Amino acid sequence: MNKYVRDAITFPHDARAAWRHRGASGVWREIRVRTLDRISRRGHALLLEHALVDVPHLPLPEGIRIAPFAGPDWMPFLELTTASRIERFRNRIARGRECLVAWRGDRPVGFTWISTRMDRDIETYPIPLPPDVTYHWDLYVASSERGNGLGTALAFARLHHSRGQSFRAGWRLIDIDNLASQRTAQKTAGENTRVIGEVRYVSLFGRSWSRFTPGETSPNTAKVRAALEHAR
Repeated sequence: MNKYVRDAITFPHDARAAWRHRGASGVWREIRVRTLDRISRRGHALLLEHALVDVPHLPLPEGIRIAPFAGPDWMPFLELTTASRIERFRNRIARGRECLVAWRGDRPVGFTWISTRMDRDIETYPIPLPPDVTYHWDLYVASSERGNGLGTALAFARLHHSRGQSFRAGWRLIDIDNLASQRTAQKTAGENTRVIGEVRYVSLFGRSWSRFTPGETSPNTAKVRAALEHAR
């Protein structure tokens, strides 16, 4: 029930932003992810590789700090997500995943995850992750903080965190329908960012199937690829 309440609360803000950036199709996407996508969804995403050399240091939004978090008290996160999802967060930590959290004072206002391996029951997509690469995923920013650069700050924070642990590169998926993720990717793209393949996926009643094709890029992703190239 909490997720539906959160959907209703965040919809006006997200719909206005979607209209500004993508018009009616953007608003329809915000409606779809709150309704039809909960039952069945198919999609198409680009896999990006960010080389971890010369990653710039950007100033954080005023009043924000970002740091790794491993618990044990996840209760403050109920402002951002549901109790059932927090249980999944605990499982991720127990399975060796890392969570970077953005804080405003003692209140979490965003988070993202870093993985050093890919398991279907956690990361969903069984992409073959090299041992010198981390996978960056599940980036979320509270609706009250959107538009102030926090999403970009979290994206850069996980690049720096991975580099600090001597990894060579970071991978992330960019869904061709996810405008917010595309904007964040454009801000973090540079000469050391490249598209290395595509993932096609289907979700049905909570179960997912996917196919990763390394090196492939199709006409359907041309617009997203062009935007990323322009951002360099």
